[in-house]
Amino acid sequence: MTSLVVRTAHPDEYATCGDLCVGAYIAGGHLDPANRYADTIRDVAARASTTETLVALRDDVIVGTVTICPAESPWAEVCERGELEFRFLAVDADFWRQGIGESLVGACEDRARWAGATAMAICVIDINDAAHRLYRRLGFERLPDRDWVPVPGVTLLAYRRPVPFSG
Repeated sequence: MTSLVVRTAHPDEYATCGDLCVGAYIAGGHLDPANRYADTIRDVAARASTTETLVALRDDVIVGTVTICPAESPWAEVCERGELEFRFLAVDADFWRQGIGESLVGACEDRARWAGATAMAICVIDINDAAHRLYRRLGFERLPDRDWVPVPGVTLLAYRRPVPFSG
């Protein structure tokens, strides 16, 4: 297996990132293809001015993506001042269970550390059991007081983890 490279997405990769994310959410059973939210997920360019999107590449092919949202970004949903939130984490279904999601979270942690954030936050749809297991395994703790319902029938559960500082 070749090594994985995680880096900032280039603008010409935004459409690929959006399509990958929508495809992964559909494959996982977390998104109906007809849902208008798919358009929001796909539109990486719309959030590029206040976020950073990362890609995970294997053999120069994008196999995963995540978007980092500072607290002041309009795309941040559950983080508070001094925290960094990540959203839209997705791995191509053909590459699930290969550590790519964990590598993307690690890259988010690096960005949080560089930004001086004290913690990372995420919210996950309640039916995404695989994501809940991943975040718990990575040391994220539930924050029920930040859970929310963006639209009827969709419940998002919040998690938080302190950022360990190296050095």
